[in-house]
Amino acid sequence: MRNLFVDAMLLTSLICYTAATTTPTSSFRIQGKVKDNNGRGIQNVVVNDGVHFTTTDINGDWQLVSDTAESKFIAISTPAEYELPQANGLATGFYIPIKQAVNTVKNNFILKKRSSQSDKFSYIAISDPQVSNSNNMTRWRNEAIVDIKNVVDSLNDSREVVGVALGDLVWDKMKLFEPYKKSMKNMGMTVFQCIGNHDFDKQFKDLNNMPKGSSNFAEHEYFKYFGPTNYSFNIGKIHVITVKNINYKGSIGYTEELTKPVLDWIKHDLSYVPAGTTVFLNMHAAGWNTAAEEGNIRDAKQLEEILKDYTVHVFCGHTHFFQNAEPNAKLYQHNIGAVCGAWWDSWINRCGAPNGYLIVNVDGNDVSWSYKATREKSNYQFKTYLPGTFITQKDYFVANVWDYDSQCKVEWMADGKPMGEMERFTDQDQSYLENTDKHNDNGPINTPHLFRVKAPVGTRVVTVAITNRFGERFVQQVSLNHGWHSRIIAHRGYWNTVGSAQNSIAALRKANQIKVYGSEFDVQMTKDHKIVVNHDDDINGIKIITANYSDVKYQRLPNGEKLPTLQEYLENGRACKYTKLILEIKPHPTEELENQCVDKVVSLVRALGMSHRVEYISFSKNICRQLADKLYGASISYLEGDLTPKEAKDLGMRGIDYDVAVLRKHPEWVKQAHDLGMTVNVWTVNKLDDIRYFLSLGVDYVTTNEPVAAMKLEKQMGL
Repeated sequence: MRNLFVDAMLLTSLICYTAATTTPTSSFRIQGKVKDNNGRGIQNVVVNDGVHFTTTDINGDWQLVSDTAESKFIAISTPAEYELPQANGLATGFYIPIKQAVNTVKNNFILKKRSSQSDKFSYIAISDPQVSNSNNMTRWRNEAIVDIKNVVDSLNDSREVVGVALGDLVWDKMKLFEPYKKSMKNMGMTVFQCIGNHDFDKQFKDLNNMPKGSSNFAEHEYFKYFGPTNYSFNIGKIHVITVKNINYKGSIGYTEELTKPVLDWIKHDLSYVPAGTTVFLNMHAAGWNTAAEEGNIRDAKQLEEILKDYTVHVFCGHTHFFQNAEPNAKLYQHNIGAVCGAWWDSWINRCGAPNGYLIVNVDGNDVSWSYKATREKSNYQFKTYLPGTFITQKDYFVANVWDYDSQCKVEWMADGKPMGEMERFTDQDQSYLENTDKHNDNGPINTPHLFRVKAPVGTRVVTVAITNRFGERFVQQVSLNHGWHSRIIAHRGYWNTVGSAQNSIAALRKANQIKVYGSEFDVQMTKDHKIVVNHDDDINGIKIITANYSDVKYQRLPNGEKLPTLQEYLENGRACKYTKLILEIKPHPTEELENQCVDKVVSLVRALGMSHRVEYISFSKNICRQLADKLYGASISYLEGDLTPKEAKDLGMRGIDYDVAVLRKHPEWVKQAHDLGMTVNVWTVNKLDDIRYFLSLGVDYVTTNEPVAAMKLEKQMGL
């Protein structure tokens, strides 16, 4: 500390800056005070300008000689005995813009003494909000923010909560910083920010790559809203550091690295922290991933060396996949799943982990954590796949355990009999393949946290039990029938009952109530490209494809409902947790119109986060091809009945969905389809003898107007 002060004074004498100086200079002696809310000075508070460091004296006074062409903020590292400065829940008050500081005689930082210091707190790590438009912002506010706020409210009774967003707050759109910042207010926690590669003004290079003293640089908007990119604070027994690890070259070009000035900053900051301290390090890009190493910083080894005297948890994002890493015994990296998943196009990350964030609980130096999927209960810690549903593992029961690490145990039982640990393997996650565009440049990764087993023939129930490093146990029990709850699909919903009608929302809800596998429905497109739910190409004599939505909007179904839009239908379907939505896109007069309809349908399903709940069928080969092209691996079945299973598969279809007469004529197609890894559905089967025949034949699904009777028969057959 003494040496740093002496160096600063020597630099001041060399500059010889006085009021009489006529040669412009960017170097200034800046001084100030850190005091408590009663006006008393606070000693030994670390102060820095991004380059130089010092500490406050016994009176709380500090001074630095700073070069304003290089330094942009004066910042303090808040001691653990004092509350983290904030306004409306947003971290502030720990920094002063350098241009403001040079024009102020006394730069004061005011801290409030904690009434009692607790070593217990929770830490919410959020990666990649990455909002790029109003739709993204709506989902961020209505889904992520609401979910996080509920968690914070549940924690606040017992502990303080601190949050950090790990970069890519927006997607290259600086104008969205304002609404993003507003969305984070009054969350019940103090929220800090980290800069990501999409948080730079892309018309400029960053400070590291611009000539010294440039008035324009890529961080200028981020600075305005969030303050310095490198800073630290203390809470409980934890020292928290946030740094920029994106070397931004302008025009969205960058490299993931900690530049020498940033590495030096970390060294300086840690020189004030006793060896052995537990450190939380926030940065955007990861250092030690194996799933996709191209996203790692280039200087991970240097960073590891700097951190060697500390117990460190690194929190990062950037990759839109989940991977825990343990480079050494004292260094643990949490590369958490993005809160926006696959860029708000679905509910899933590239590895199959759901959209979400990390909840970290701290008690002294003890650190535990769990991933919280948005929209899900806290015990949702893994996803399972029935045999035949994971394309590359068709004979296996598969589990995706996103928060897996070396201390995690993944075990299973067959009909209650313990079978040991599941086999870990690496592959592309099936859900990601099904729910994202196969042409997406940021495609799937080889997920390192997949597990599989082959259940013995005749196994009815598989139980998967995950025990994490903290001894917490999460269990899922899954029936090995081919559907979620049955093999029965309600044709146009469960409409043959009081208060319902074909393709009505009531029919969908009633199908969910009886817990059929799926509720089938039909969509048409209006002249002005609105997607509505209706079987026929007209509604009450109005031709849908030649009518604007305003012409059919108020047309009524037989149960009194107005004609549903696809959006209304999907929104209601989100609450129908027992039943999948079997979406039939009707043929249109031209392929161009069919393609437009497919685009609209797929975009809407993705926007509402329903991709994992929707399966597609159509009589049109073109529609099926379009769906297969846009939704690689999704459940797409062909209806016409004029193709063999192989011919259908060659066109990109996952299943055949044929009329009862077709499969009566070609029962061999059931086995052929299964041998090709395809599913088989038969429609519309209303006679119990026919239902029994096809279930005995081994079809995967039966579509019927009599779902209750069909499910009763299914149960009687032991299926």
